[in-house]
Amino acid sequence: MKRCGLILILLALVILSCPVSAQREMVDKIVAVVGNEVILASELAGQVQMYVFQSGKQPKNEHELKKLQDEILEQMIFDKLFLFEARRDTTINVRPEEIEIALDEHIAGVAKNFGSDQEFMDALANEGLTLRTLRKQYRGEIENQLLKNRLIQSKLYTVSVSKHEVKEFYDQFRDSIPNQPEAVKLAHILLTFSASKEIDDSIRTLAAELRQMVLDGADFAAISSQYSSMGAGANGGDLGYIRREDVVPEFARAAFNLNVGDISGVIRTQFGYHVIKCEGKQDERLKLRHILLMAQPSPEDSAMTYRLADSLLGEVRKNDNFAELAKTFSGDDDTRAAGGELGWFATANLPPDFADAVKGWKTPGEYREPVKTQFGLYLLKLIDYRPEKQYSLDEDFDEIKQLARQEKTGRMVDKWIEQIKEKTYIDYRLTDAD
Repeated sequence: MKRCGLILILLALVILSCPVSAQREMVDKIVAVVGNEVILASELAGQVQMYVFQSGKQPKNEHELKKLQDEILEQMIFDKLFLFEARRDTTINVRPEEIEIALDEHIAGVAKNFGSDQEFMDALANEGLTLRTLRKQYRGEIENQLLKNRLIQSKLYTVSVSKHEVKEFYDQFRDSIPNQPEAVKLAHILLTFSASKEIDDSIRTLAAELRQMVLDGADFAAISSQYSSMGAGANGGDLGYIRREDVVPEFARAAFNLNVGDISGVIRTQFGYHVIKCEGKQDERLKLRHILLMAQPSPEDSAMTYRLADSLLGEVRKNDNFAELAKTFSGDDDTRAAGGELGWFATANLPPDFADAVKGWKTPGEYREPVKTQFGLYLLKLIDYRPEKQYSLDEDFDEIKQLARQEKTGRMVDKWIEQIKEKTYIDYRLTDAD
């Protein structure tokens, strides 16, 4: 890869330290051309910013920044190559609801790196971002990633390895195959901290009263600034121009039925109660403003959740009916039907809250005290335990076969990418961008 000029490095350093609004004022430059599409310096800087935000790893000097830029630019080029192929394949598509689910999961994963919701929101603010702008920035990446994964699956689902190939793989990589890590198989019951019906009803009533004030002539922006929760009233609740896919479905259904000047009814989403105003329309985008009221649980609501956790813990220790209780009480839609079963986790890769809870846990069938996280209280059951050990071809053939398949798949993907690169025009312009 060509070397990056000093001016571009300094530009990127400035971009990393400037708010987003300042970045928009900078003159863009082309840093790479892939086929008939370009990658701009602002796009590269945005990817660098997102990486730093997610990882918390700020480049310490120009050398580290250049290395990070090079790696991210190369990944952006690979992404475009994959997307070219995915778009040519008319059998590959991703549904909007798949994007929303993956987007929610991705942002929840990012939020887990912070101690609380407030720390997460503060970190966003420090980067000149809001939850809405973060979702907007991630949405394209998530959709592209789903398309790429779907493409790879369609090309490589037939990849198989013979018993002979597994043995060859094991003989070749035996010394470099890492140990099978210590792992636990867990089940959980998630009890969320939710506001009582009385509090929820009072918030809905307040939202309706604020809506009526606006209908009676009160300034919408002023009402949003005064009453909205969690910083949603910044700039008078202005959301700018958004597309339907930029927001959660419940919000979109209400907003995109509005005409310019209309005020919605009170809308409930996962974030709380909204009142929405449409202030403009531009093609498929609407200029929206909203009031958001969140129903926060009271100390008594939280205490009730703890009492429920203690009650359920006593019940499962007495009757060993964890799966049945998970199907009834767990707030995790993805695992409820399976009795709360989460599967295997390497203990070294568990989130800190869970790592502390399962440390030294080796006896299947045991339960631990409730674990508090930003998502609620977790009741955990240890289904099985597996100590760290070296892989053995005889004892761990299936696991080694999977590793061999992954290695073969990797080689095929590398070869495939090189074939795509050979027929695609690629021009690196980092040096020319200064």
